[in-house]
Amino acid sequence: MLWFRNLQIYRLSPDHALSAASIADALAKRPWLPCGTHDLFTQGWVPPTRFAPDLMAWERQDAVLVTLKTEEKILPGPVIKEEVDERIAKIEAEENRRVGRKEAKELKERVTDELIPKAFSRSRSQRAIIDLQAGLVLVESASAAKAEQLLSILRETLGSLPTRLVNTQTTPQTAMTLWLENPAEGVFDLGQDAELREPGDGGAVARLTRQALDTPEVLHHLETGKLVAKLALSWDDKLAFQLTEKLEIKRLTMLDVLQEQLKDADGHDQQALFEGSFALTIGELRQFVPVLIEALGGEMPS
Repeated sequence: MLWFRNLQIYRLSPDHALSAASIADALAKRPWLPCGTHDLFTQGWVPPTRFAPDLMAWERQDAVLVTLKTEEKILPGPVIKEEVDERIAKIEAEENRRVGRKEAKELKERVTDELIPKAFSRSRSQRAIIDLQAGLVLVESASAAKAEQLLSILRETLGSLPTRLVNTQTTPQTAMTLWLENPAEGVFDLGQDAELREPGDGGAVARLTRQALDTPEVLHHLETGKLVAKLALSWDDKLAFQLTEKLEIKRLTMLDVLQEQLKDADGHDQQALFEGSFALTIGELRQFVPVLIEALGGEMPS
């Protein structure tokens, strides 16, 4: 089933010249290729769906799903070091001399080249939705750094991708702290997890898990000056998620209402299930993201 557990949200410039066709054409020119004998790392685009192996981008409702695949060789540093140390010891014993820094560096490079073909490899995939209608790019990632890596490659592939992080009038930290102080004031319902921190480096941190958040204990943390860095919330009985102080969406899950809607799809038909879950994902995110932004006071002027 298609669903993003973690989201990084970016605003797409309204003057972009992208279309579903232009995105697909560009991605087809940079397909993923497996690591060669001496490659440590490869990245490229792959079809988002198994049942449509010729489509490098999946488009429905003016939203385009793309998938970046990365393969890297696993060559642990200690393995290289052990082999280099053995060779250095052998040279010094046989030739009765010390191996200098430059020679040791060359040995390390030679050993690395020799071990790469024998190394195991691992691969991972990362998805993003370019929502041309909503003017958003939603990257599947728990961290902004990994999301930026995908966006960087996407910019190179497309030639241009004018995006910026969504910047709201009220910071998530301020808003979440107010919602925790006055749950009735927010448009979201409180969950049972939160992280509160004192301002500044080295400040105290309180992590609350699987417990009611509308209690005197929690209010005491706020009264002592802690601010909310992460908060579990739910929206409209449809979505549960964690919001962070960096406007990251984590642990995004569908609640029972949406789960019931998906049951209408034919579970034996892979394409029908994918189509249904993609349509549901797009539809709900197009409602949820604007509500979240509005709850944070709306976007700052660009």
